[in-house]
Amino acid sequence: MRPEDGEALGGGSAGDVFALGPVALKVFPGRLDDRTRLLVERELERLSSLDGQFLVPDAIEDLPGGRCALRSELCTGSLLQLVGSAGRLPVSDTLVLGSALASTLATAHESGVVHGRLTPANVLFRASGEPVVNDFEHTLRPVFIRDPQHGSHLLAPERAATESADLHGLGVVLYLALTGVLPRPDRPPLHREDAPIDLLALIENLLADDPAARPPGAALVAEVLAGLVDEHSAAERPPVAVPPMIVANARPRKSVRPVLAIGTASVLAVAGWLLLPGLTDQTPPALARPAPHSVPPRAVSEPASRVELVPPIDRGSVVELSWRAPHGMDSAVVVTSETGEARTTLVRRLRTANVPVEPGRKYCFVVQVTDGRGIAESAAYPIRGAVCRK
Repeated sequence: MRPEDGEALGGGSAGDVFALGPVALKVFPGRLDDRTRLLVERELERLSSLDGQFLVPDAIEDLPGGRCALRSELCTGSLLQLVGSAGRLPVSDTLVLGSALASTLATAHESGVVHGRLTPANVLFRASGEPVVNDFEHTLRPVFIRDPQHGSHLLAPERAATESADLHGLGVVLYLALTGVLPRPDRPPLHREDAPIDLLALIENLLADDPAARPPGAALVAEVLAGLVDEHSAAERPPVAVPPMIVANARPRKSVRPVLAIGTASVLAVAGWLLLPGLTDQTPPALARPAPHSVPPRAVSEPASRVELVPPIDRGSVVELSWRAPHGMDSAVVVTSETGEARTTLVRRLRTANVPVEPGRKYCFVVQVTDGRGIAESAAYPIRGAVCRK
């Protein structure tokens, strides 16, 4: 039976995919020479040895007419197709999907394997609903080049097959899952009312144009997402009391306590301690929720006293933050605007954050860290003429 006698599932930069019974065939326009076939077989063997959400072809088939194909398990469809037909995913499903994919990337990267072209079109779903990553193979990409620009608008700006580029691809996947649309270069700051702000901040970091501004590794991303999965599925907990900063000449808002007007046009910010308890045997392997502010902070340990916020980069609607702190410490970003509104974003082990802001408005930024024994914070940094004081 010819592949064309089955159902056409789509095409990519190198071949077309057809469904034939319980299998999928990715068909290429030519045959493989002995050397290339050997390289492909070794690549598939290596991928099969990895433990993760991989969809690995199980055979190379020679077809009539001088063509070849990779045979794989048939999946029900891709994330791109699912969102196109059903719309954005629930937050809980987005978190579970992201956690599984980040763990798969971490496993691959630890073994020296990168994907290089991770997009929503190659995140597939088995009949069981389990997500898997397709097209991890690299050998055939330069052999059969039909459309080199296919999907290139979704790739990392550096156009390189690196671990950081895979993280950018994960950001594209999560952005689509959470919003129902693909990210554009001119996209507004990511927002969804029912999504944890930690997830929004993580996705913005994953999508950073500069590879150095993205998270340092897939394993850390997997850890953060696993913690968010646990938090999102846990029973509702009491709200966190995070005191706002005090801002001069601010307009009172119902969402925060009345502010103290001091001085004239300056912005006076006071960042209260954000208590981040250490991990215990009963705590999931992620940052626990902060304790209420009424609990007195413990003394800051010597290692926790070294945190330095790099001068923020103002991009208009987004401010790029980065900071230095000892390895293994958890972080939170406290942002105060000239309206008196303060918000805190827990970013755990990340050392960068892209913070959505309103163009033209003054802001102050503080980073707080903990090593489980004590808490410390950076000096406050202003933008747009704000004046920040403790």
